[in-house]
Amino acid sequence: MSTPEPPAGATVREDIEGWTIDGSSDDPALLEAATKLLDQELPDPRFISSDYLRWAYRENPLGRAWERHQQVPLGEGTKLAAHYVNVPRRYRGPDGEHTDGAWSLNAVVDRDHQRARHFTRIGLEIYEEAAAAGASFVVGVTNEKSTGAVVKYMGWRLAGPLPVRIVQPVGRGRRRMTHVEIDANWLASSAFEDFAATVDRHAVTGWSTDYSPDVLRWRLACPETRYFVHIGDDIALITTKSNLGPVPACVVLKAFPLSSGSASIDATRAVRSATRFHRAAFAVYAGFNASVSIRGIRPPRRLQPSPLNLIIRHLDPAVDQDAILLDTFEFLDMDAY
Repeated sequence: MSTPEPPAGATVREDIEGWTIDGSSDDPALLEAATKLLDQELPDPRFISSDYLRWAYRENPLGRAWERHQQVPLGEGTKLAAHYVNVPRRYRGPDGEHTDGAWSLNAVVDRDHQRARHFTRIGLEIYEEAAAAGASFVVGVTNEKSTGAVVKYMGWRLAGPLPVRIVQPVGRGRRRMTHVEIDANWLASSAFEDFAATVDRHAVTGWSTDYSPDVLRWRLACPETRYFVHIGDDIALITTKSNLGPVPACVVLKAFPLSSGSASIDATRAVRSATRFHRAAFAVYAGFNASVSIRGIRPPRRLQPSPLNLIIRHLDPAVDQDAILLDTFEFLDMDAY
C-alpha cells in the first residue's frame, strides 16, 4: 500500500502530521471535504452541500477567504483533519474612518486529531496572511469551552459574553411597518437599492461592520436561510424564523437606524411587530448596538444561544488590541444564521 504524496503547493512541516493546503485554488474537493468535516463535528442544516462554504469563502465582494485545510494520509487516500477560515470584512468607525479587517469562522478539528496542534498552527498562519494583505484586526465568537485556549495560545482578547434578550409580543407594536421576505428578486430590485442606500449611514462611536450595498446584498444571499426585512419610519430590522423545539421564535439579526441623529432608538415595539408577523411566541436578540435599544428579559445562560463570547485580535502589530472597541455587533455580523 502506497502512502499518498502531498499535492503541489502544499506545505509540509517535519513535526506535524500531513500537509497544509491554503485554499487558493478553486478545487471543489476542498470545500466538499470541509463541509463534511463541519457537518460531522458542528452539525448545521447549512452543511448539506458545499454551497454555503462557496458563498462564504469565494463570493464575498471584499475578496476571497484566507483558508487552511490540514490533510493527513489515510490508507491510500487522505483525510481532512482540521479546517479554519478568516473572511475579509470592512469596518467603519468614528469620524468616517474605515479599516480592512476579517471575521473568524469555521474553526474545526476532526475528533480523532484533537490536541495535535493543527488549529493553533494554521490559525497563526492565517493571521499572518491576512495581516500581509492589509487587515488590521479580526473579530470572532467562541463558546465557553474554546475561549480559554484561543486567548492563552492564539493571542485573542475576550471582549465579553454577548448579551441576550427575549422579547414577548405583548404590548403595543409598530403599526406603520412594511414586512418583506428577502429573495433573489428583491435583492436585484430597485427596492433593495433604495433600502441599501438608507441603512448603515448613522454615526458610530466604535468599530462596526460596514454594510455597503454590495456587502449587504451578498450577506442576505446566504444559502439555506430565509431572511425578512421589516421597515419602519426610523428603524429597519432583519430577521429570520427559527424553532426552539416545537416553539417558533423570531430571531432579530440586525437593527438598522434610519436616522442620522445621535439619540438611541427604542426598537422594542418594532421587534414586537416582526414577532407577530412571524406568528412567533417570542423574539430573540443577541448582541449590542450603540444606536438602538431593545428591552426584554435576560434568559439564564443555559438557555442562551451559543456561541456566546465575543473575541478580538489585532492582525497588524501596530494596532493596540486593547483599544479595539466595537460599536455594534449582532447576529448578522456573525455566521449563526
